[in-house]
Amino acid sequence: MRGDVDTTFRTGRPRPVHLLAPLLLLGAAQAQSGPSSGPSYVQLILDASGSMFTRLEGGQTRIAAAQAVLTDFIGRLPDDPGLNVGLRLYGARTQAAESGACQDSELVLPMRGLARQELLGTVNQTRPRGATPIAYSLTQAAADFPTTPGRKLIVLVTDGQESCRGDLKASLDAFKARGIEVDLRIIGIDLDARAQQSFAGVGTFVNTRSVPELAAALGQAVGPVAASAPVKLPVTVTLTSGGAALASGPTVSFTAALGGASEAFGNAGGVYSAQVLPGAYTATVQTSSATQTFGGLTVSVGAPNRFTFDVTPVSGVSLKVEPAQPVAGGRVQISFSGAPASGTRNWITVARKTDPDPAYLDYKTVQGVSGQLDLTLPDDESEFEARYHLANPDGSTRVIGRSAPFTPKRATVSVTAPTTAAAGSTIQVGWTGPNNPGDYLTIVPIGAAPSAYTNYFYTRDANPGTLTVPTQPGDYEVRYNNDLSNRVLASAPIVLSANTYALQAPDSAVAGSVVEVRWTGPGNRPDYVTIVKTGAPVGTYLNYFYTRDGNPGKLKTPVEPGDYELRYSTEAASPNPTLATRPIKLTAASYGLQAPREGKPGASIQISWTGPNSPGEYVTIVKKGAPVGTYTVYFYTRNGNPGTLKLPAEPGEYEIRYSTEAASPNPTLFSVPITVK
Repeated sequence: MRGDVDTTFRTGRPRPVHLLAPLLLLGAAQAQSGPSSGPSYVQLILDASGSMFTRLEGGQTRIAAAQAVLTDFIGRLPDDPGLNVGLRLYGARTQAAESGACQDSELVLPMRGLARQELLGTVNQTRPRGATPIAYSLTQAAADFPTTPGRKLIVLVTDGQESCRGDLKASLDAFKARGIEVDLRIIGIDLDARAQQSFAGVGTFVNTRSVPELAAALGQAVGPVAASAPVKLPVTVTLTSGGAALASGPTVSFTAALGGASEAFGNAGGVYSAQVLPGAYTATVQTSSATQTFGGLTVSVGAPNRFTFDVTPVSGVSLKVEPAQPVAGGRVQISFSGAPASGTRNWITVARKTDPDPAYLDYKTVQGVSGQLDLTLPDDESEFEARYHLANPDGSTRVIGRSAPFTPKRATVSVTAPTTAAAGSTIQVGWTGPNNPGDYLTIVPIGAAPSAYTNYFYTRDANPGTLTVPTQPGDYEVRYNNDLSNRVLASAPIVLSANTYALQAPDSAVAGSVVEVRWTGPGNRPDYVTIVKTGAPVGTYLNYFYTRDGNPGKLKTPVEPGDYELRYSTEAASPNPTLATRPIKLTAASYGLQAPREGKPGASIQISWTGPNSPGEYVTIVKKGAPVGTYTVYFYTRNGNPGTLKLPAEPGEYEIRYSTEAASPNPTLFSVPITVK
């Protein structure tokens, strides 16, 4: 997902996960030894970026599959007093294009024991929204762990790569700074080669290509601290109708959310019971008059696992969707009436007509007997329906209202852009299309994966919009994409030609002085000229000026003598590539101060100075031995020579300093002592 503009070429969207056989979670961990001695701290980090709403090839959304796997996983964790499990979510609060999307990472449950029911509830209520700030999440996670002894483990599950220009390797420095040794396990869901490469050298990475592989990877990751073979648990169900228990007649069965054979329940005196593995389930209740489905069920270790289903017939809630034939990927208005007059918060969703009842895409909670709400549709031309879900006290839900089926249609989309442009330049791009939530324009190399993007703008922001094209010449295309579906709706080819870049400046200069630099290049808005140490990493910068501010530009050199280079760089790509360079040698400047050796408190004295008189240079008086960068009264050298300073009112030993604002923390370039008597 997109957060802050990240102009690195990426293909961070995974291919669909294939839903295969039923899951035997922690199977790979059964061969592990039991939990390690001493406390263990495990933090699960779950990807809740918008791409998790994408449907898998088997029809299920990625988030639904991840929730089902994690539900099974959490439900089977052992009741170990030394096991502390927490949960951090990223991308769950802020839309990808909104401010703060790249800081959207929250510790929703701390690592204090195993709060199993809270973990299960939070996982199953998570709704994907935003970006993929993995590096930021890891940096924040460093503060989540205690520094006390014990094993520390992070298990991060993601369906994409970092999207906020974060440095994954650097994020681990936060753990070193706190003296924490952490075992980082990253589990990808069918990531492509480029996405996999982004995790190279960062913890232990494994790429899974099916739900069983994902489950085994989770078990393998946590097995050394929480190994436990899955054991069936007793589950009981009580049925009521009209407030009275149903002792006989109906049949009850449970089906795992990840598929597999149904588990039939026996009936003994109106109590239906069975032995069931921990995990997420859907219950089916067959009465003489109807078949009812109850979703959102969780069976877990340490829980009572007792459910009560009210099968009282409920008059259907009326649902109306407008427009009757909406735009795929757009929004619809749903009106409802005839809902139960209860205080519970029920909810309305849209789903494929063929989806099982518990399936959901976009949804909102509702109260009252009637009302209206807006929901976003997927970019899909399948047959859909709106559903009203009635919430039960035990956490399960059943569908008691459906709209007439409707089939969204994709709108006509086109892109208008120049056929050629200079690499690194800015172009205007026009478009026609549905302007759905998440629609955007970007430029990528010809043949790039549908999910790839560099610079972009959302259709809601402009038409035409402005794109800064890549600095590398070659064959590209401008695409109209959708943020959630990753489908290319339209494209236009464009050839980027090489640009000419050059710098003209003196071969040498006095350190701390100002030099004039003439540049040759496109002068795009993100282009700038800077000065750095010779051989500094690409993207490094010290003082700089933007090319848009004039030609030639003025650049203040560092105060430290040595070998430097001037660079023409751009912010249009990461990490700010160097497009032209020129060496420059900085020689030491001469600095001096002439002032009285002593003076009376509060008296004014004259101070003569010697120096380059560069912008930001000043003379001040401070206590003897004061930290570098300290100042009291002062005058800028640009204001005259000599300058005047008023001595402090308190007698003592002081020093007069010639300093500069050109570097931090305002280094002292020359000083002389003075005594205030």
